[in-house]
Amino acid sequence: MHLHNVHERFVPAAPEAVGAALDTLGGADDAIWPRDHWWPMELDRPLSEGAVGGHSDIRYAVQTYEPGRRVVFRFDPACGIEGTHTFDVQPRPGGALLRHDLTGRTVGTTRLLWPLAIRAVHDAVVEDAFDRVHERFVPGRQRTPWSPYVRLLRRMAGLTRGAGHVRAVAPPTDGLLAGLAPDVADSFAVALHPGAPTDVEVWRRRIFASPPRIVRRLLRLRDLLVRPLGLRAASGSDPLEGFPVLGRREDEVLMGLDDRHLDFRVSVRLRRSDDADDALLLTTTVTFHGPLGRLYFALIRPFHRRIVPAMLQSAVTQGTGPAGQ
Repeated sequence: MHLHNVHERFVPAAPEAVGAALDTLGGADDAIWPRDHWWPMELDRPLSEGAVGGHSDIRYAVQTYEPGRRVVFRFDPACGIEGTHTFDVQPRPGGALLRHDLTGRTVGTTRLLWPLAIRAVHDAVVEDAFDRVHERFVPGRQRTPWSPYVRLLRRMAGLTRGAGHVRAVAPPTDGLLAGLAPDVADSFAVALHPGAPTDVEVWRRRIFASPPRIVRRLLRLRDLLVRPLGLRAASGSDPLEGFPVLGRREDEVLMGLDDRHLDFRVSVRLRRSDDADDALLLTTTVTFHGPLGRLYFALIRPFHRRIVPAMLQSAVTQGTGPAGQ
């Protein structure tokens, strides 16, 4: 079966800005691929010709890369498709045209699976990617809804997770984090159970007021490592008192602290969805002031990447009442 599947979206933003988003494809700060809801795109090196990777069982390699303009991936025929899929940014009056083109032919069992399931999932993934780019430049735009069949396929694929499932996601750049240009940023999301509180302040208190035992132990170890740098201890303090609130909106609270070695911000954000699980996002950004700040963060980063998921999971799975009210 020959394939020629095309998606296009006009984005009211400078082609250079949309192209810059394209250049993050497959990286830790991927601004294109909708990894919040689908299998993440992963490459074995930064985006470049020859990079190899894929998403789920679909494998491919970068055949052509024109920074800021075009990426062509060639499928590994072992995944059932012979051909390419391409992301393309084209200048247009008043903005840019973002295009995705899948061209090739199916082989083996994929001849049957493409019309039965793969095409529907492919279309949903590409539209979600376009939604993600559009939202980057036009916040608040309604996302493209999934069809009932796509929602069924997601459940069959195990993509709908229960409460307490924590995953790393691309850090948001809008909301109270808009305009920041940190040296480091990461974000973790946890799925919420039906009927979970919708007050973000409740979740802020659940996350920070009663950290699980493993978090307290990690904080004590962190204090031992950073004591020579003259930084204050964290294990014996109240996180809610130690992190001043810098801003609030209906679905987000921003906390932060400026120190002599670095400035950091912590965003707690409630993400509501009609098509997927509601989720709670905890995003951390860090801006360094010289080499001591970088050294400090290098020491605590391994702990940070364990502490944050543990705190999110604990907040969702242990608290059953409206904590902090």
